[in-house]
Amino acid sequence: MNKNFKCVIFDLDGTLIDSGPDLASSLNYVLKKQGFEGVNQSILGSLVGGGAEMMIRKGFDHIQVKIDEKKVETYIFQFLEYYYNNCTNQTKLYEGVENTLKYLKEANLKVCLCTNKRQHLTNKIMKEFNLEYYFDFILGSSNELQMKPSVKMLEFCLKKLKINSSEQCIMIGDSNNDILPANKLNMTSIFVRYGYGKLSKNIVASYEVNKIKEIIDICNF
Repeated sequence: MNKNFKCVIFDLDGTLIDSGPDLASSLNYVLKKQGFEGVNQSILGSLVGGGAEMMIRKGFDHIQVKIDEKKVETYIFQFLEYYYNNCTNQTKLYEGVENTLKYLKEANLKVCLCTNKRQHLTNKIMKEFNLEYYFDFILGSSNELQMKPSVKMLEFCLKKLKINSSEQCIMIGDSNNDILPANKLNMTSIFVRYGYGKLSKNIVASYEVNKIKEIIDICNF
């Protein structure tokens, strides 16, 4: 194990879990309640990553309907309520996730989750997949911290884990929202190609991987 690394931080959706089908169902539930057509799962990559409100707004944009700003809070409530009750119906862990987390745990690295998904939803999913044991700290979004791509959530993780230098940390995710703040903090960043997101041309990760287990070799580099 590379002694320079003390901590590994993971994104959730598109990184550890393939949550697309349940997220799409939740968005389509909201859209159909308003009498609109739902979105196809094939465009999920452009919708996931900014939290419930952002996903809803992008969904309305995709179907080319102007969102009713007076109803946004209602849409968010409907989305979150439906998603909470159905968030693991079709969601699956990506191949190699549990074995990778087990390896990191046994290597005595601090392991953290940092996701824009709401905290209560994050907690439920982690519990239902029995992943809590592998993590030293689990951070979902709240009103207290700006969401990624702001650096605030990552900085909070470092503080909670008592990591002195961000350069001792690896951030792993599937979108600009993960790689951009990691790069700003001089963390080693790893982009997973199998997720939902894409990197903008001006954002470069330290590494890119096709499978989650490849990060083990990077940790040992």
